[in-house]
Amino acid sequence: MNVDSELDVWRRQWQSETAVPLDLRKKVERQTRFMKIGLLGDILVTIVIGGGTIVWALHSPQSDRGLLAAVTWPFLAAAWTLTLTVNRGSWSPSSLDTASFVELSVRRCRDRLAAVWFGAILFVCNVSFCLAWVYNHSPEGHGPLLRWLFFGSVPIDIVWLATLAFAGFLVWYRRRKRAELAYFLDLRRQLIQTAPGRSATHLAPSWFPRNWLQRNARRLRRGKRNREA
Repeated sequence: MNVDSELDVWRRQWQSETAVPLDLRKKVERQTRFMKIGLLGDILVTIVIGGGTIVWALHSPQSDRGLLAAVTWPFLAAAWTLTLTVNRGSWSPSSLDTASFVELSVRRCRDRLAAVWFGAILFVCNVSFCLAWVYNHSPEGHGPLLRWLFFGSVPIDIVWLATLAFAGFLVWYRRRKRAELAYFLDLRRQLIQTAPGRSATHLAPSWFPRNWLQRNARRLRRGKRNREA
């Protein structure tokens, strides 16, 4: 068995089920855990916010409480539609090999980037409705709108601070996912271009030890010599 054949053997093992790079496997598993935690958070928000507005509307004689509940549930339905659409088909790789793990990571990055814009629009609509509802029910009366919106009270100031924090998070999250997408697209390109007879430098992606194939090829040769002896 020559060196090229030995390297090809290790390349196939690297792409096999038992040789998915550990850091890639851990990254995918960590993202899956975050998806499950996010799903539990969505369930909790639906129960607390959605159920809370219904209970409040049923125990309040004012009809506008029912309007608040009626508007809250379409927002929750839109959020659930986004969650289920983004998570559909992204819970696990199609097969246990390196290419499938990379493909799953690419799909997750693209879905999250698309969800950023939808989440931003949904957040703006939700905050706008809530501010309008609170303004109409403000105990201070219908004073000047701009004065009420900007530094009108501590709760309104907290809303603006939360909005700024959420906007900053979306910018950071989008940049991070775009960088991850470019990274995994490059890995997928390397996998597609990988073919027998290439050097080990071309076979191993940037996060993979460059001397991994050569080192294991040497071990293969030593084991062969020991068996022959």
